[in-house]
Amino acid sequence: MRRQLVLFLFSTSFLMACGQTNRLSEEDFKWMPYKGNETLAFKSNTGELDTIFILKRDTLLAYPEAQSLNGIKYEEVTIFCDHHDHNKQNVSSRYYFFKVQKAKDNRTELVFDLSMKDAKFYRLIPFKIDSLSKVSPESLETSYSKYDDVYIIQPDDYAKDFYNRSNFVTKLYWSKSEGLIRYDKKDGVYWELIK
Repeated sequence: MRRQLVLFLFSTSFLMACGQTNRLSEEDFKWMPYKGNETLAFKSNTGELDTIFILKRDTLLAYPEAQSLNGIKYEEVTIFCDHHDHNKQNVSSRYYFFKVQKAKDNRTELVFDLSMKDAKFYRLIPFKIDSLSKVSPESLETSYSKYDDVYIIQPDDYAKDFYNRSNFVTKLYWSKSEGLIRYDKKDGVYWELIK
């Protein structure tokens, strides 16, 4: 009898875990500023231009640990983009640029993956939204606009291994309402959103 009870409890908990989905809240979705069809044009303080073409915004369910027995799913909303290198004809790269996701621990995270012309943001650990709520947003005036909801995102400690690379981005300036508005490279060159 005891063996049957243990087997029943294990089976029940397994079935309950298989159906668990960590979903994004309405508040979480406010961290996604893009609709999925924008063109983000940037200009550097040296006069160069670069562009990100946002291809789509997709909401999906993912399995962070597909091999595990619990099978907890999490919801994420992801921005996919295409970046054209203006110096190399017909060379482009498609990748996910930004995502908001509900983690396994049911905390919401922001994931940044910026790859631009000779610029790469290295952050290996997602940024927890609840840590941003402890910081007041800043105001930032660029050459093209003024923003009052800016958070400065820096590489994590694991990214220090990439610091010697010439394309290393030291800071992202992220507006909650507008998204990426500026990024700084270690060589002193910075890029601002034009439109």
